[in-house]
Amino acid sequence: MDIDLFEYSDILNAPFQAFNGSWEVTNTHWHYFTEILYLKEGELEAEVLGTKYYLKPGDLIIFHPKQIHAFRNAQKKENLELIKDTKYPVLKSKNDKENNLAFTILKYHETIISNINQGTSHLSNVMNLAATNPNISPLITSEQLGNFPIKTYIEDCLEEVKTWNFGFDVKVSSYLNLILTKIIRIWLKQGLNPYDAAKIDNFSNKQFSVLEYIDQHSSENISVEDLADKCGMCYSNFAKQFKAQFGRTCKEYIEFIRICKADSLLLYTDKTLDYISQETGFTDSSHFIRTYKKIKGVTPKQRRMAKK
Repeated sequence: MDIDLFEYSDILNAPFQAFNGSWEVTNTHWHYFTEILYLKEGELEAEVLGTKYYLKPGDLIIFHPKQIHAFRNAQKKENLELIKDTKYPVLKSKNDKENNLAFTILKYHETIISNINQGTSHLSNVMNLAATNPNISPLITSEQLGNFPIKTYIEDCLEEVKTWNFGFDVKVSSYLNLILTKIIRIWLKQGLNPYDAAKIDNFSNKQFSVLEYIDQHSSENISVEDLADKCGMCYSNFAKQFKAQFGRTCKEYIEFIRICKADSLLLYTDKTLDYISQETGFTDSSHFIRTYKKIKGVTPKQRRMAKK
């Protein structure tokens, strides 16, 4: 059973998307675009690179490119059914009247944002810095936003995408720049320096992406030395830069990917632990159980029984 966490997006033809949502759960995944989720109703639990954040109405969260993330209704744990024929397991309430979750998602590639003042750090560079700074929270609360008209700008983005009138891309870019500028000003108070040099990504190019490779081959025996060679780097430099950019050693990241894939099998199938361990690249079920508990804090059996 192939389980890829990577979500493809047609960046060339659709550099920006805006839509409403109310589904109960989005399973673990990652992508190359930035995603902004604005919560309108209900309570939401989001997980980014293993850290959980809780949103209430008026809050938003940023999912940066290449960050593994997921989100779900923080209130409902039961009375859900799996919606089939979707790339990622999506759950909805069996009783639509019980569904009290509503949010808007904006997805964009950095090519759509720009700066008029060339003396200012490019917004995409500042966003990249924030993504790699452990002191910068992806959660932006309604209190932090204050009287900023975030809801109006998001609704305007939705309307522009819906009508597709002349100049819609210009207006969307303007709204998005206003939203990102506000978010970055909040981050400045958390210690972000927008004039630091932007981090160079040494792990992806047109020919090879180390994250996609790990995602596609996580069930196999992946050699870190081989990954370093594919990136044209020596092992020590690769290891150092990988941890600096992704917050984990390469070995820890591979384990994390395997555990994320195991979650889908635990929650949405009745496969045995032996089967799941083999499918997700662990040497045996004991290795799988130890690693799962180390990362998730509970055993696979406890996770399955909780039905979260």
